[in-house]
Amino acid sequence: MRNLSDYKTQIEKNDVIAFVPGGNSMWPTLKNRKQSVIVKAKTKRLDKFDVALYVRGQNTFVLHRVMQVVDDGYMMCGDSQFSLEKVKEENVFGVMIGFYRGKKYVDVNDPKYIKNVNDWFGNEKKRKRVLKSFHLREAVKNKLKNAVNKIFKKGKQND
Repeated sequence: MRNLSDYKTQIEKNDVIAFVPGGNSMWPTLKNRKQSVIVKAKTKRLDKFDVALYVRGQNTFVLHRVMQVVDDGYMMCGDSQFSLEKVKEENVFGVMIGFYRGKKYVDVNDPKYIKNVNDWFGNEKKRKRVLKSFHLREAVKNKLKNAVNKIFKKGKQND
């Protein structure tokens, strides 16, 4: 499933979907393209710290955490981000019920998972420090990757 309509269609048809999300916005909970997530159809209002699957714009799906429940929707944020995004209730169509970390399934109702989420959002200074280090590391990795790609592309052109 690559486009949004596939996700929405599948969740409406089967009540649940599994997929591997990309991106770093939910780090450290979810690593970029490393875990399968299980998302069920939303059947009720979500709660603070639920992870929602929602539509942004016309065709972009996003998996972010509910930081605040508001009258007509939610304030969302990725675990590795600080800026909040207001999302209307009707744009949210799924809620994560768990994910696989390697072969181990992590249920969102597991007390250890709940403690980790509360700890992550409970100490903003520590969170900022860890995220600053993470984003710096990711930027360096991307620069190195681009440099290596550039070198090898030049090498292939000269053959």
